[in-house]
Amino acid sequence: MKRIITLIAAAVMMTIATNSFAQMQVGAGFLHSNESISMKGTDLGDIGTNGAYAGFSYNLPIAGTFGIAPGLYYSLLMSNESTSVVGVNLGSKMREHYVNVPVYFNFGFNLGESSKLFIFAGPTAQFGIASSSELSAAGISSGKFDRFKDGNLSRTNVLLGGGLGLNISKIQITLGYDQGLFNLDTSDDGTKIIKSYAKAGIAYLF
Repeated sequence: MKRIITLIAAAVMMTIATNSFAQMQVGAGFLHSNESISMKGTDLGDIGTNGAYAGFSYNLPIAGTFGIAPGLYYSLLMSNESTSVVGVNLGSKMREHYVNVPVYFNFGFNLGESSKLFIFAGPTAQFGIASSSELSAAGISSGKFDRFKDGNLSRTNVLLGGGLGLNISKIQITLGYDQGLFNLDTSDDGTKIIKSYAKAGIAYLF
């Protein structure tokens, strides 16, 4: 899996360096993550978290309205939950930080002189920076638990996804979905963790 991520990143850098007609875009948006957990075929439920992403990409024209858009993005996911059991306040917090390197192929349909509708699809190499969780009871914290260092969560993943986009003058609006391809649990107890992401963003085209 690390070899796949390295190859994707190398392709991005080589493509950017050799194409002088790249159109840069800088953007940010809303991100929803769904973490599906199962153990030996038994579904243990899903964990949903919301957050945001920001970064940049280059749209590199290949032929006509067909192109490739490699990029680099940072994403932050957060969840804060609380409940009361027998008068005792219980809480949980989660923070996840990732770096994503997408390589999306896109095909556009011109709607006028300054607007274009397009579809995009392709792989994304993902690397986890930090994933921490914290539990509390009656205001007393259990301390932060790093799911990468102290748990069995893998830092690396490859996503496959796509979506729709609309360019209006210098503004780009996108809706997309990415599905994780690998089991992120590194233990040998039969646990399976699969992540998927839904996102909506806006970018400025230079």
